[in-house]
Amino acid sequence: MDKVDVRFPQPAKAAPSNLPKNAFERATALVDLMGRLTLLLQREAAAVRARRPTAELLQMAKEKQPMSLVYEEISRMLRVDRDGVIALPAELKTALKEATGQLYAASADNAEALRVGGQAQKIVVDTVVAAVTRAQKAPATAYAAHMGGGRGYAPPPSGPRTSSALNKQL
Repeated sequence: MDKVDVRFPQPAKAAPSNLPKNAFERATALVDLMGRLTLLLQREAAAVRARRPTAELLQMAKEKQPMSLVYEEISRMLRVDRDGVIALPAELKTALKEATGQLYAASADNAEALRVGGQAQKIVVDTVVAAVTRAQKAPATAYAAHMGGGRGYAPPPSGPRTSSALNKQL
């Protein structure tokens, strides 16, 4: 929260000048923004399914974050202006409805792709952890009791058994 000196009242800050001023401009901007956000979400879901590099997915997330914030702000401003929404042309209302449906569908598909990708990554990590755990539990001596009463021979494992480590954080 901004600190305000009540001894010296100042005029209220105006809304940023780059935001749409009326309901028609807001609705038009929102339709365009929802279209761009839908395309970005679809691109991200396809990249997750194609197992693209993390850097590429991170770049998409960086693009998505400011677009989401602007979407929230413009849609909030449009919801507050009920009279302006009522006065919108029918074709713009239809475009808003269609863009909203497409955005919700892309969001659901994106969420599913991210969920499945996360589960697949967890399976890979769990498999590697299990393999490392089995390797660490291997006998450390060349002659072991499970080799027929100490008469069998197996070469000792190479390298220290503690050399395997895994970052389990996803």
